[in-house]
Amino acid sequence: MQLSVQGDIAHQYWLEIPHHFSFVMLDEFVVMPNHIHGIITIAKPENYNGNDRIAAASVETGHAVETGHALSLQPHPRFRNQGENTISAMVGSYKSAVTKSCNQNKLPFGWQSRFHDHIIRDNGEFYRIKNYIVDNPANWDQDKFFNNNSTVV
Repeated sequence: MQLSVQGDIAHQYWLEIPHHFSFVMLDEFVVMPNHIHGIITIAKPENYNGNDRIAAASVETGHAVETGHALSLQPHPRFRNQGENTISAMVGSYKSAVTKSCNQNKLPFGWQSRFHDHIIRDNGEFYRIKNYIVDNPANWDQDKFFNNNSTVV
């Protein structure tokens, strides 16, 4: 997948998530022309009260793509916890930061209003989903939203 400037912004801000939500680790992810896929591991201890900071483990993204776009991403005030430490807060903060950065750079961009989340319950499901994410770019031409003129996010 060759990313546009908007896709590169989405990619870079995805990598920022653990810096703003210390209890998460990123796993496989991919930026597609009209959406993203990613696995986020939440590592909150049972007695987590929302105030304690938990050190995030180092993150590996084996299939991340270098795009070569020269971007200077500044820390973004919208990329922060908007209340409870939830997936919705993370995704909302991420989407807001990407949108604002694209708008500031006068880049056309828009998100779908919702997102789909899924709890991965076992190793088999984890590896099935991880492989789906890895294979997704190769299967883009089979996607119902595919068209040859697609601008990569």
